[in-house]
Amino acid sequence: MSNPSRAFYTSSNGDRWLVVKVGERDEIFVRHEPNRASGGQPSEVDIETFIARGPGSPEGKALIDLLDQLRGEQDRESMEELGDR
Repeated sequence: MSNPSRAFYTSSNGDRWLVVKVGERDEIFVRHEPNRASGGQPSEVDIETFIARGPGSPEGKALIDLLDQLRGEQDRESMEELGDR
C-alpha cells in the first residue's frame, strides 16, 4: 500500500520534494527524494521543521505556495457549502 503524496518542487538537478501522509494517523511530512546520481536516501521531516530550515529557498517557497493554494481551495469549498444551505 502506498502513501498518498503530492510533489511540489523539483530542482534543476532532479531532487524532488513531496508532501506525504505517513502512518496510521495520516501524519503529514515533507519527503526529499535526492536524484539518482547523488546516491542519497529519501528523508522525511515535519512541515514546520522544513519551513523553519529554509522559508526563502525555492523548495520552501514552493511548499508555502502549495499550502496557500490548498487553503484557498478549502475556503472556496466551505463557502460553497454555506451557499447550499
